[in-house]
Amino acid sequence: MGSLKRLSLFCLIFILAAGTALAQDQQKQKLEPEDYAKWQRIFGSGLSPDGEWFYYSVVPVDEDGWLTLKEVGSDSTGEHKFMHGTDPSFSDDNRWFAFRIGVSEKEEERLEEQDRQVRFKLGIMDLGTMEVDTLSNIQGYTFNESGSHMVMRKYPPQGNEGGNPGILVRDMATGTVMPYGNVTDYAFNEEGTHLALTIEAPDKLGNGVHLVNLGQNRTRVLDSDTTTYKHLTWAEEENHLAFMKEAKTEGYDDPTHVIHTFRDVTSGDPEHRSYDHRGDGDFPADFRIVDFRSLEWAEHNETVFFGIKPWEMSEEASSDSAAADTAAAGQKLDEDLPPSNVQVWHWQDDPIQPRQELMANSEQRSNFLSAWHLEDSRFVQLADSAVESVSLTGDDRHAIGLDPTPYEPQFEETWNDIYLIDLQTGERELLMEQREYVQSSPGGNYLYWFYAGDWRTYDIDSGEVTNITAGIDTRFENFVSVNGRQHPGPWGSGQWGEDDEWLLLYDQYDVWRVSPDGEETVRLTDGTAQRIEYRQTRLDYEDDYLSDDETIWLSKYGRYTKDRGYARLNGGDVEELIYQPMQIGQLSKADDAERYVYRKEAADDSPDFFATGRDFEEGTQLTNTNPFQDNYHWADDELITFVNQRGDTLQGRLLYPANYQPGQQYPMITYIYELRSQSTHSYSTPSRTSPYNMRRYSSEGYFVFEPDINYELRDPGVSAVESVVPAVRKVIETGMIKEDQIGLTGHSWGAYQTSFIVTQTDLFNSAVAGAPLTNMVSMYNSIYWNSGTPDAQIFETSQGRFPDPWWMDWDKYIENSPIFQAENLDTPLLVEFGTDDGAVDFNQGVELYNTLRRMQKTYVMLVYEGENHGLAREENQIDYATRAFQWHEHFLKGEPAPDWITEGLPWIKRPEVLEEENSGGR
Repeated sequence: MGSLKRLSLFCLIFILAAGTALAQDQQKQKLEPEDYAKWQRIFGSGLSPDGEWFYYSVVPVDEDGWLTLKEVGSDSTGEHKFMHGTDPSFSDDNRWFAFRIGVSEKEEERLEEQDRQVRFKLGIMDLGTMEVDTLSNIQGYTFNESGSHMVMRKYPPQGNEGGNPGILVRDMATGTVMPYGNVTDYAFNEEGTHLALTIEAPDKLGNGVHLVNLGQNRTRVLDSDTTTYKHLTWAEEENHLAFMKEAKTEGYDDPTHVIHTFRDVTSGDPEHRSYDHRGDGDFPADFRIVDFRSLEWAEHNETVFFGIKPWEMSEEASSDSAAADTAAAGQKLDEDLPPSNVQVWHWQDDPIQPRQELMANSEQRSNFLSAWHLEDSRFVQLADSAVESVSLTGDDRHAIGLDPTPYEPQFEETWNDIYLIDLQTGERELLMEQREYVQSSPGGNYLYWFYAGDWRTYDIDSGEVTNITAGIDTRFENFVSVNGRQHPGPWGSGQWGEDDEWLLLYDQYDVWRVSPDGEETVRLTDGTAQRIEYRQTRLDYEDDYLSDDETIWLSKYGRYTKDRGYARLNGGDVEELIYQPMQIGQLSKADDAERYVYRKEAADDSPDFFATGRDFEEGTQLTNTNPFQDNYHWADDELITFVNQRGDTLQGRLLYPANYQPGQQYPMITYIYELRSQSTHSYSTPSRTSPYNMRRYSSEGYFVFEPDINYELRDPGVSAVESVVPAVRKVIETGMIKEDQIGLTGHSWGAYQTSFIVTQTDLFNSAVAGAPLTNMVSMYNSIYWNSGTPDAQIFETSQGRFPDPWWMDWDKYIENSPIFQAENLDTPLLVEFGTDDGAVDFNQGVELYNTLRRMQKTYVMLVYEGENHGLAREENQIDYATRAFQWHEHFLKGEPAPDWITEGLPWIKRPEVLEEENSGGR
């Protein structure tokens, strides 16, 4: 009898609990569009150096945001909110918290209407007393290294926005402020004891470089003149200062610059040196030192690097030679006409003209890296027009030069000849031909690169090249990525060890420690057995290398579970810290304490930050975003595993309807791109501005499915069909989906696949495609206008996955083009384009429109004037999102069709309709 009583009691408790849960669920509301504006996102976060304080910014969807400062304690209750707070930072002594204070969106709009500038304030909080000082008209600020002083840059007077009002230097201990007028630039030394200033007065009198001793509040003039000074540059770990001084020269409009250095400038007797190239016979004739490349000290502080470029004579100085050329050319015809603005597109152009146009400004600022060796005041040019890309090695003894010219014009991979350059002499040694890139170890002892499936090193001292991974029984190339490249890239690499003794390399799942001679190899993780991907996570970017006893932090990602988390390596052991079926990321550490913060989220759990100690016990929650979510029906997600038509096992993320009831069937939206299952456990906020917002469709009673797609070369569209159709059929097998209410959607590459798939199957009952590729031949011959580069390269070595041009693979280009398969289309298709789309040419939409209109297929194209690949104007975003939703609602659920679907929108009515929409409110 006792056991029966316990069973009865258990049943009663279960029934009561179930009834309570049902009652709570029935009290929840349906999420409506007018509720979307409540939702918040976190942008930016940080820990104080001692880990006692944490800040984060909260931005609601349609409201003004705020900055929150929170005390990191056992209960984490103390917090302070600052409306419109931005750009926060802590002083390194943990005494101060500073931030800029903006204005509301309405106030910003009002100022813009009055053609007035938004002017920020500065907030400074004393973390000991919690008192906040607010200073007006401060546009920026900087703490010194110790936190003892702060520089605040003022705004110029209203109406004189181009003026230079100077700075305020605040002694944080006493609160006293010292003004410095006409300051154009400033820089603290590394210890924060001195502040260098460049001064530029309106009358040029008193221009110069000043050095402020912050402890003594004394100022010393290092150099003064009526010219301009730029690029204050302190050497790392040494009190050496360098700067440029402008030098006008007769016969040239553009100035050149003299370089000045002061070694031990904070001492009473600094060593001053200067370099004026105009008296140096080794400096190339008709070149100048430019001011648009900063100065840089070498690691050993005996060399300063800068940029040079050709020096063009002024028009007046060159008029005689120009006149002679004109006379020699004979009498000009059509003298009254302006010159033609013709472009000459040449078959040897590299880059092509549109790219040259986009790069014109940067091309005008192109320059050649050069060195000035202080000890013997010797100039060495390191780069030139052939070897223009030059990077320094870790110890500043050598540089790496890349020469692409032998392979131009380039159409597939970007090849270079690789040179090793001696910084003392400028001499170049050709190391290898036709490679993509080479990197340097932090200590400068080795170069390393990936080629033909293996990592290789070059010992700079011995000249020995070693394949360091040839003997390791694993694959370091990313064999999963199918892109048409001749040489697949690597899975990646991590940091080097101290003294260049080893480096971290990745295979598909594991981290390996490999010596640069290939003799010692150790697999540090055991991810392959569990199919968990381990990768190094850097918490400190101050040091370029890892010491042997230093902790190596690792991220974890379950490729087939989608679990995420962190582990760490101490010695040879992997210590597991946190690993859960959630999205876990953004791990950070306090600079001076064993305090850590990480972020967690799930499909039904809004993103929040948690604090923990080195033991990584259960974290203390620091934020609580979107707590009102509990008032609404809200769905979770799950993983779906399926097999595509080629027999590959793939996965997809399935987000449930918000108020899902077991046993019922629902419509489903299928969203595609390439790999999408990794978004499992992602939290999505509802939005009226996105036509692909997962949470909106879930709230409106849809499943949302995001299946993975894998590819075979030469068949991108066919590959999408072979993955997406079996994936959707797998979900249909669950019995939860209404088979006649399945929609398909995607943007860009996902839109291409959407518009192709619906020509191959009648599985989908509606489709929405934003900016799709439609004709693979004409798209191959188009230009990616946003970058000015040919689309051909995208086809042959990237997303297009056609390793050959169209004239060598005509059948496959045609077979995978939606436009050439359009006769088979029976699914209602909505397409969106911006007229200024710089990624997928607008004419791709026009081609499909003309074809489907001629065929009289159910097709509508939305055209947004002046918009690029993604819609930027909020009214257009809302319009597209609304129409995409209406399209699915009509063709999937049978909701009444608005007039624009059944009748279109005559051009003459368009302004009137737009006026109605804009005046109707949102």
